[in-house]
Amino acid sequence: MGQHRSADDRALGMDRPISRRDFLDGMAQAAGAAALSVAGSAHSAAPLPNDGVAAPRRQGLRGFENAAMEAGHAVRDGKGFGASADTGEHYDLAVVGAGMSGLAAAWSYRQQMPGARVLLLDGCDDFGGHARRVEFDVGGRQLLVCGGTQELWNLSTFSPESLRMLADIGIDRERYRRHVAADRDAFAAAGLRPGTFYNREDFGSDRLVLNPSMQGITAERLRAHYDTTPLPEPVKLGMVRYFTDATDHMAGLAVEEKIRRLRQMSFTDYLLNVARIPPEAVAYHVAGWGNDMDNSSAGYDTMSAWAASRSYPQSFAGLGLPKVERRSNVVADVGELIQFPDGNAGVARLLIRHLVPGSLPGSTAEDSIRAQMRYDRLDRPGSDVRIRLSSMVVRAAHVGDPGGARAVDITYVQDGRAQRVRAGAVVMACFNAMVPYLVPDLPVEQKAALSRAVRKAQLRSFVAIRDWKAFQKLGVYGIGSRGMPFAFTTPWVMPEWGGAYENARTPDEPAVLFMNLSRHVLDQRHNGLPPRERWKAARATLQAMTFESLERDIRSQLNRMLGGGGFDAARDIAGITVCRWAHGYAGGANELYDAEDAPWLVGRQRFGRIAIANSDAAATSLTNAAFAQGHRAVMELVNDVVRPVYDFRWSERDGRM
Repeated sequence: MGQHRSADDRALGMDRPISRRDFLDGMAQAAGAAALSVAGSAHSAAPLPNDGVAAPRRQGLRGFENAAMEAGHAVRDGKGFGASADTGEHYDLAVVGAGMSGLAAAWSYRQQMPGARVLLLDGCDDFGGHARRVEFDVGGRQLLVCGGTQELWNLSTFSPESLRMLADIGIDRERYRRHVAADRDAFAAAGLRPGTFYNREDFGSDRLVLNPSMQGITAERLRAHYDTTPLPEPVKLGMVRYFTDATDHMAGLAVEEKIRRLRQMSFTDYLLNVARIPPEAVAYHVAGWGNDMDNSSAGYDTMSAWAASRSYPQSFAGLGLPKVERRSNVVADVGELIQFPDGNAGVARLLIRHLVPGSLPGSTAEDSIRAQMRYDRLDRPGSDVRIRLSSMVVRAAHVGDPGGARAVDITYVQDGRAQRVRAGAVVMACFNAMVPYLVPDLPVEQKAALSRAVRKAQLRSFVAIRDWKAFQKLGVYGIGSRGMPFAFTTPWVMPEWGGAYENARTPDEPAVLFMNLSRHVLDQRHNGLPPRERWKAARATLQAMTFESLERDIRSQLNRMLGGGGFDAARDIAGITVCRWAHGYAGGANELYDAEDAPWLVGRQRFGRIAIANSDAAATSLTNAAFAQGHRAVMELVNDVVRPVYDFRWSERDGRM
């Protein structure tokens, strides 16, 4: 493959065999086709992916595998899978989806029904859903990042059941506080500052400019900074006004009336028509955002000004709006925000250690971090809890009338063969928009509500580099970019958990860079559409991207941004993993577009012996919601079906999450 590359590609290092791109791109379509073939033999465990490498260590294009996506789309399109083979297995509970909600459901069911046999089925080759562990090995050094969900955010909002579960699996908030207090960030210690990269296509030449500290900055100091940049005058004026103008742009109105009006206009409308920011500055500011901003919107033009004021308060400073309490984002409350080096994959691993004894060596949260998961033990005959990966569920149907059925049959596709298991109850912890296709007997109204759970596409790219000398030489840490494929690039630094993990200490040591895809690559191509329609269009754009094109963009952009510090992509890049989440994070209600009908409350209603979980069922992408919905779904089954006793502690019939 490399011998056919251009000289430019070879200069970027595209011919270097570091990313398994040949296997992952070359076999993608074959894998998708295999997932759609007719049923054959009974279940067989698949401890490792097809290339023999444990899932977290696989590089190239990761996230949702093509095989799982193709199988899901086949169900949506009404394609059959042939007759399914009965595995002869019967479980007390089957959980569809081994993400955070599904794992919480399995834990909760076992708490309520000790000794219960539980099977978790997931179409991906790894567990955790978006809480996906990514590993690199650079010169014998293990580097960890998270491919999706990054943290347990604001633990004070977690339910008592979720907090008990976290304590049960070994997460101690006070011990974590002590660990974080002892951490040292080598990048911060080196005095590195954030910077902005201005590209030659838009600004005449490639240029990296260090940014000032924004804390307490005056208009004069900010203007002096912008005068060192190649920005045109309207952008300079507008950006100074955006960050420092404390004018009440809605003077004469009561606070309640200001809020009412802000709820009815977009952030873009507010900036242009109320705050009077020049359109050139608004366009420049929008271009700097990555693809993971507010999950209920698809950009400034679909986000209400009121919602924007809660997250981006700078241009609302003079309006006298109620202040936002941000308890979990300050150092004093570090125990409210718990992060593992591999994000919430670390939590998923602890849950699996608890559910499947012997699957993960060790006994503490700290000793789990570097340990290797025993994938060959996740689906062993005789285990009370089994986790079956690369097994895409395509149907869940009651055995008989849903009102009186005693069991549910679950059909899944693994290695191209349709197979069937039976369970006394089922928790659908998968994407809620797929549930109407997997459970076609659902009431029409419920199907319509579930279909509105459209998810936002996400892409997270990680680059292992052999050292970070270029960052030190340039004096830069995180780099924002305008007009480039990736809007933000920064070294990945996470808590070290008392020495259980170690970030890079010196510039000679390897590190991982996180690169956030620019919004203009996805959502901004579909301006004018409502959020859900824009997400669907962005999903198609994302799904059409190849790893080769993404890798080329990564290498080229890093060379351009860091070349002045001596960075050479061909020499300095040791690995690349791109996590593509075409169905990314759950979207919430958007007050500019949605009626106040809360469709997720209708969608998540129990249907016979089938309950519905996932963060979609709470219309938010937070892990606390995923946990809570897993617990709720289980208690609906336990209280109303398995062990019919009304339990006021768990009842949510009043519509609350």
